[in-house]
Amino acid sequence: MDATETTSTAAESRRARRESTRAAILQAAREAWAERAYDDIGLRDIAGRAGVTAAMVNRYFGTKEGLFREAVGTRDPSPPGLNSIDPAEFGPTLAALLLGGGHQATSHEVQDAYDPLLILLRSAASHSARPVLRDYIEQTVIPPLADYFDYFRTDGPAARERAVLTLSLVLGINVLGRMLEVEPLKAAEGDPTAGPGLKNILGAMLQAAADTPLQGETTTDPEPDRSASR
Repeated sequence: MDATETTSTAAESRRARRESTRAAILQAAREAWAERAYDDIGLRDIAGRAGVTAAMVNRYFGTKEGLFREAVGTRDPSPPGLNSIDPAEFGPTLAALLLGGGHQATSHEVQDAYDPLLILLRSAASHSARPVLRDYIEQTVIPPLADYFDYFRTDGPAARERAVLTLSLVLGINVLGRMLEVEPLKAAEGDPTAGPGLKNILGAMLQAAADTPLQGETTTDPEPDRSASR
């Protein structure tokens, strides 16, 4: 191996170590903020989990807010196959996913497992975290839902209203069931056979958010090949 090859190999090794260190810090941050709120976790806590120093965390991510922004990420938490859901079955379909654990993780999600909505819920009360979480909601969470409603109902501005109301129901279910462990929502989490009555009620509420006419809106019948046309 000549000097050029040796230098190249060493550079690749350093790059791989940097990428591995960065990934370990990011994973540690996601685990920490999924367990506790933004204000309750310091960079030293995350550094300890990742096996590095706090200075190393600063080197890779700059600030605590910068690390938190990357920890929240840009993963879209929309239901799988959102664009192919029949608008007449939107409510029941989403209710089954929320209460029955119907969202089976993809191989990518298993490999890079983290739940941005759980991180959001843990830190929603933090004044410091709020700008990052608002950006995540506005840029990643609301647009797919708004696009869905806009496509099927030609809502225009009303599509965002439907998306925000739907999201408020989804987050409320998560707060009461996953975080506060209020029954019967807690028992229904991840159990496909649990709470048919709950699913029916929640499905009707979500369907109402999708269907209730809003002043000045126009609607069109969905196209038969809607899933293929998007």
